Amino acid sequence: MKWLNLGLIRLFEFITLLLYSFFVLTYFGAFLLIPLDILSLLISGGEVIGLPGLLSIPVAGTVTGYLCYLVYKMPGLLQAIISGGLELTNAGNLQLRHLEEIAAKMNGGGTGDVTVSNA
Repeated sequence: MKWLNLGLIRLFEFITLLLYSFFVLTYFGAFLLIPLDILSLLISGGEVIGLPGLLSIPVAGTVTGYLCYLVYKMPGLLQAIISGGLELTNAGNLQLRHLEEIAAKMNGGGTGDVTVSNA
């Protein structure tokens, strides 16, 4: 029965790793895809109003670059985005450490309450 409990803990570790990896990749991927989406929408909008593709691409690229520059110049925004991603990463790492400590207690044969430190 001990191997079943240990297997379940290892399964929870794997699922936690997958979930937090997905969260972090989605979080940072969204910040890469937003400017690309703005660029493609501006190119399509330029073609709708009659600008040929060769003219709408540089105009849309310039507008998107300027918008990204404005966001970059906002005080504290870039640091807030990065710290939010790092907090998400640290939360996942902490959960994996908790599960690893539980697995170590199970593997060592310890019975009783499992206490996990936040260090």
